Amino acid sequence: MYKGYFVVFEGINGCGKTTQLKYFRDYLAGLRRPFLFTEEPNDFDENGLRAREMLARDGDPYTNGLEALKYFALNRGTHNEIFVPPLERGVTVLSGRYWDSNFAFQRAQGIFYSKIAKMNFGFRVPDITFLIDIPAEEAMRRLGGRDGDERRKFDSDLDFLRKVRANYLELSEILPVLIRDNSIRVIDGMGEGEEVFGRIRKEFEIFEKQKPKWI
Repeated sequence: MYKGYFVVFEGINGCGKTTQLKYFRDYLAGLRRPFLFTEEPNDFDENGLRAREMLARDGDPYTNGLEALKYFALNRGTHNEIFVPPLERGVTVLSGRYWDSNFAFQRAQGIFYSKIAKMNFGFRVPDITFLIDIPAEEAMRRLGGRDGDERRKFDSDLDFLRKVRANYLELSEILPVLIRDNSIRVIDGMGEGEEVFGRIRKEFEIFEKQKPKWI
């Protein structure tokens, strides 16, 4: 039986996570690998619903950082209870966002990395995280189909997105120390979708060559 991997897709809003997750699901289906798709925040518990409500609010992206961190972390506990059992039975789990989002977004809201790490201690560490990187200016361009007054909480401020991107790009140095997470692979998110996926696929194939494939 193939070993299941915990694969996370991350990046600032507008980076192309949804598109790349679809490509990766199709890729695994072509390999006939069993997989489970999930995301954060989710509706598995009340904390996830509250987190989603918060993200949908208009308003200052710098406010309510501790509240957001609490909801995400508690929801992540429920999430682990759901996806870890199939993962351990050989099912690959694909997640749109995980704790990297807490570290990047809530740090931009003023919460220290150490506090974020403490709230996430004991959760499953990803096997590989694809951090899809694009400039904040490009993200705002892609998100520009919506009027500024209708944007979600974290989609409305270019300076905030710049800070979030900078935080993401330093996580490959921060997370191994704070939470023993060495999973991040930074992927250039500029270009056509298939071109970006080619970079992701190459990184995954390199990763698999270095890891045991069988349970």
